[in-house]
Formats: sequence, structure tokens, C-alpha cells
Amino acid sequence: MRVHALLLAGGSGDRFAAEIPKQFVRLAGEPILLRSLRALAGAGIDRLVVVAHPSWLSETQALVDAIATDFPVHVVAGGATRNESTRNGLAALDAADDDIVVIHDAVRPLLPQEVVLRSIEPILSGRADGTDTVIPSADTLVVVEGDDVVEIPDRARYRRGQTPQSFRFSVLRQAYAAAGAVGDMSATDDCSLVLRYVPGVRLVAVPGDELNLKITTRIDMVLADRMIQMRTMSGAAQSTPSRSLRGARIHVIGGTDGIGGTIAELATEAGAAVVVDGRRTGLDVRQYDAVAAHLDAAARQLGGLDHVICTAGLLRVGAAADMTPAELAEVIDVNLGGSLNVARAAHQALRASHGSLTLFASSSFTLGRPNYVAYSASKAAVVNLAQGLADEWAADGIRVNAISPERTDTPMRRRAFPAESRVGLLSAREVADATLRLLQTNLTGQVLDVRRLDAVGQVTGAPAAAGPVSG
Repeated sequence: MRVHALLLAGGSGDRFAAEIPKQFVRLAGEPILLRSLRALAGAGIDRLVVVAHPSWLSETQALVDAIATDFPVHVVAGGATRNESTRNGLAALDAADDDIVVIHDAVRPLLPQEVVLRSIEPILSGRADGTDTVIPSADTLVVVEGDDVVEIPDRARYRRGQTPQSFRFSVLRQAYAAAGAVGDMSATDDCSLVLRYVPGVRLVAVPGDELNLKITTRIDMVLADRMIQMRTMSGAAQSTPSRSLRGARIHVIGGTDGIGGTIAELATEAGAAVVVDGRRTGLDVRQYDAVAAHLDAAARQLGGLDHVICTAGLLRVGAAADMTPAELAEVIDVNLGGSLNVARAAHQALRASHGSLTLFASSSFTLGRPNYVAYSASKAAVVNLAQGLADEWAADGIRVNAISPERTDTPMRRRAFPAESRVGLLSAREVADATLRLLQTNLTGQVLDVRRLDAVGQVTGAPAAAGPVSG
């Protein structure tokens, strides 16, 4: 029994009001369609067919070519309706009756892999002929006729439908044959068509995920972007590692102590060749010419650069009105200006290697904090810098991400908060581990929070709360 997938990417995106179909709009640096392709490709499928907008076949093929898979991926033209697009995709499958077909919307790019597995399992175990992915409704449901409210149903009986929807191939073949015979290609999803034309079919509801939202409007883009920012780097890799650190050429700027020093140490242990720079090596990240010279020297020493990591930062504590203009400017110049200098100076080397740039934000980027206003503002700007560069440099093959650690036990933090208890602080090693895991993925445009494990070893996923900043 093989598992096939259809990725429906044939929509024009009229409700999104963009100049291009919404599946090609960039989300945190990457086209929405590319993120959906990666999500399905990592879910253990055996074959993938992308059903594309007829006018965008070459662009779709280019994105398919950008991902490496060990199974065949084909692109076919979609139809005038969703059902017609699905039918075109099914015709391109080399599927047996007992094979499983997973159907997913290309504009649900944040699909967790565990949702795909939940969608497949009831069919694999023989409990169902098909599954529908659903989530509960938090809102009260209202039945309206004209302007009149006629019923408030029990919302516990209702679910909001998502994709994927999965079926035995024989069930879909029967449904589409019957629908085609009467010219009915109007169903809004495949479960509707199957229920309508396959008597006695066994459909099972499986839990979806709030992350798996469908991008239909501009507001959905804002929500999806924020969901990406809120992803938490845990003790397990957030994405399946696709590359090794052995032999990687890494330059860590701000790596003479603290988080940067630990990153350099662990990367070296993993077999990477590492050059470290920072204040102790005479580098002032505020000076672009100096940054460029140090990066060029590191590239010559290592024979190129695969990853550049900038952990350089400055934290000053105190009321903004009580600080001098020079003190405030220094925080901005080191944290934001320094990151931008590193990025500009690293571009040429990273373009040559199709490498990655990792910048450091802070959990304080989500909300301005009293007594470190300049620090919070500069870290919010670093987030925007990383996301903007991820988009700007995507065509160069450069991945750009930001790490956002919560309160971390570093020399800089100890200087800023000498009386603070160390209990509950992240260790530099925890942040370094998360950073190196990120380097081994294909992710770009990510702002990943690194947080403390709770008492039972699970990672809390709530947005950062107001409080002391990370160091």
C-alpha cells in the first residue's frame, strides 16, 4: 500500500487581491507553495502530484525543482473548479485501488507532519475508507434565514474542516466516476463528493491543528507570519535535519564568550571548521569596513563560508530619559547596525555557498519593555531585518533566520542584572543547541523562540510575556 499526495495549487486567489496567485506570494521569505511542498514532502509519502494553475505551470515546476525528494513529483494543470482539479490530479497518479491518496490545499503552508500521519492512520489500520481533518469551533454557531436568527445549534456537534482529506484510491475513483457521469463537479471539498456518491462509505474525523490555517485574505497572511514567529525550538529538532555540520565552514561574530562562544565550541565538536570574532579579537561590529575585513579573512582561512552567525549585542538598563543620546545610540548601533553590517559583508560569501545567516533577536522583541526601551526596539528591528533579508536573498539561495531566546545566563546579562537569580534562566548551551539545529534545516525567514522546558520536559509554546529580557 503506497501513499500518494495531491497538492491543490490551481486557485487564482481573487479574494486575496494580489497581482499573482496567492500560492506564489512570499510568507516569511518563501513562496507559500514552497512551504506546502516541503510540509508534504517530509510526511513519508511515496508520490506527489501538484495540481497547478494552468497559467503558472513553469513557475510551479521551478518550485518543485527547488526541493530535493527521493520520490517522484509531477505537475499537472488544474481545472475550472476544485473538483476538476482533483480529478486531473487523480488521473496523473499511478495508484492501486488500496493505495491512499492525501489531498491538501497548497495555501495551508503550516501543515504539521503529525496531522498528515493522523489523516492516514485510520485508513492504514482498516478503520476507515477516508478521513476529514477537523478542529473545534471556539465561536457560537448561528443559523440565519434572511436577517432572522432561527437557531443556535450545539457547537459541540460541529467542527471546522481543514485539509488534508485522505481516502483509499478506489473510493475517490468511484466518487469521481459517479459525479462525472451526471456532470456534478461543484462540491467544495472531496469529502462532500465522496459522501454524495459513495453509499456506505466510512469517513472518520481526525484532529487538525490551529496552525494549519488556510491563507485566503491579507489578515490570514498576518496570522500565518505571526505563527511562524511563535514557533518554539525545543529539545527535538523543529524540522528534519537535511544537512550535517561536519565540514561546515562557520564564522561566529560575537563568539568570544556567552552564547556565541558556546555555539563555536559545540560546532567544533560536531566537526565544523569555525572562526570566532568579537570584541576580544578587536572587532567593532559598528564599523562596516572592519566587519568586512574580518569576514573576508575568515572566508580565506576556511576556503569559504557556509554559515555566518551574529550574536553580538549590547544591553543597557535604565530609563530612556536618563540615558545620554550616545548611550542609546550605541545600543541601536551594536544590535541593529552591527547585524546589518554583518549581513551586508557576508552576502557575497553566502551567495557563493548557498549558505545561511543567523541573527539574534530576543524574547523582548514582541513588546517594548520599560528600562531597556532601546534594546527591545533594536531586537524588534533585527526580526524585521531577518525576515526582509530572507525574502530579498531567496533568489540567491541564502537562508536567513533569527533566534529569539528568552532570559539566558550570559556574561552580558550578569552585568546588567547582577542581583538576579539564575534559577529558571536558559543556559548558553541550550540556546547554542537550538541554533545549531536550525543551521541543519532548510528553514528560512524563521524567528524561532528558544524557551525553558517545563517540569515535565515539554516546551511551553505561549508568546513571550512581559518581564526581564534575554541576554
